[in-house]
Amino acid sequence: MLSPVLFTVLFTGIWCLVGVIFLAIGIGMRRSYIQREERLRGRAEGRIVEVVRRERHSSRGDGVNWYPIVEFDVDGRRVALECDDGDGRKKYYEGQSVEVRYDPDDPATFRLEGDSAIHLLGKIFLAVGIGCIAIGLVSALVIAAVSSHYLTR
Repeated sequence: MLSPVLFTVLFTGIWCLVGVIFLAIGIGMRRSYIQREERLRGRAEGRIVEVVRRERHSSRGDGVNWYPIVEFDVDGRRVALECDDGDGRKKYYEGQSVEVRYDPDDPATFRLEGDSAIHLLGKIFLAVGIGCIAIGLVSALVIAAVSSHYLTR
């Protein structure tokens, strides 16, 4: 049987380790997002010219992803580019106006305003990490308090 101290260390350690892993991933995602946003200094009003439907096959099942093609002006020339990030639901429609953020040095690096799922995912990882660490620390305090109560009897 595990001693109360060893149980506390293992239980707290596992929760805190999982928390630190999630926290590190969340911080990395956030840093990557911020670096990308700093490059996307250009802004343009764009228009969706087509939405491409692609079949997706994976171990989790088959489905469909939708990839909008957006047209916008960069330094007086018109470009039409397909978004790298497809979505499982059709969010955009032909003729729809959208705000485009792009890298002035490489307009092929762009995103549609409001399409920042990676930013949300990073926040989720940060929150889960903080939550796991909090569970580990609070459980350590509770276990220590309960153990000391029974040891002093």
